[in-house]
Amino acid sequence: MADLYLLTGLTLPQGVAHESLSGTVTCFVSDCWPGMSRTQTMARAKRRGLRLSFRATAPCPSGETGVFELRFRDQTVECLMLARLQRIGKRSVKHRQTGRTNVSRPPPRDSRQISLF
Repeated sequence: MADLYLLTGLTLPQGVAHESLSGTVTCFVSDCWPGMSRTQTMARAKRRGLRLSFRATAPCPSGETGVFELRFRDQTVECLMLARLQRIGKRSVKHRQTGRTNVSRPPPRDSRQISLF
């Protein structure tokens, strides 16, 4: 079984202004939350019509947080962001669940902060 990666933060590379992001990417970023799995991140991007790829910038040992390049692509534009993902070790077969797993849910939004995204 592959390792699990959890999102801890998103940032733009140096010299890239957030105003240069497309509306689709901005909406995607506002949908993300800390603790979101890599699989959930890719599913959200796909729902928004984005093709998303992750690439590690350096090896990341289990239990540590590493920096990954996120490349978003839609029909017209490609965008690069940096994501910090925490690598969670492999689960043993005996702890594997047979039913549906509990997914990370987004935290409740504060209505006063919606305009920030």
